Amino acid sequence: MTNTHFTMPKVQILVANAGQARFFSVDSPTGDLHELGVDINPEARMRGEDLVSDRPGRFQDRSVNGRSAAEEPTDPKDVSIQRFARQLAQKLDLERTQGRLERLYLVASPPFLGELRKHLNGNLKPLIADEIAKDFGHMAARDLRKHLPERLK
Repeated sequence: MTNTHFTMPKVQILVANAGQARFFSVDSPTGDLHELGVDINPEARMRGEDLVSDRPGRFQDRSVNGRSAAEEPTDPKDVSIQRFARQLAQKLDLERTQGRLERLYLVASPPFLGELRKHLNGNLKPLIADEIAKDFGHMAARDLRKHLPERLK
């Protein structure tokens, strides 16, 4: 008699907002969530002016009298959020390349979900099973599970 072993796809759930990201997995399609880890973006809670240690560099343009900023003004808080989204996308891609991610559920605040989408590469996008544009970042795993599809596959 042959013992056939079926393995469930490796399902992960990312619950995120600009300030934190929580990673979960499930053992079965209707199972409980198991928290794998938390990534924090402390800069998301800071005021924009607190993120800037100095003004942009300046240069002298000899063709025009006066000075101008060396770079376009960019909101430091937005830069921080973009960096966090990029780091999360890279982390998810590493999970994929190491065989620990086959299906992905994204649960994120609407603005952060949009930012996160910009950084997901073409190998990750087909793995997305569902997206939920809600900020459930501080919700307990048991309560969060009630907002996800009954069967996570």
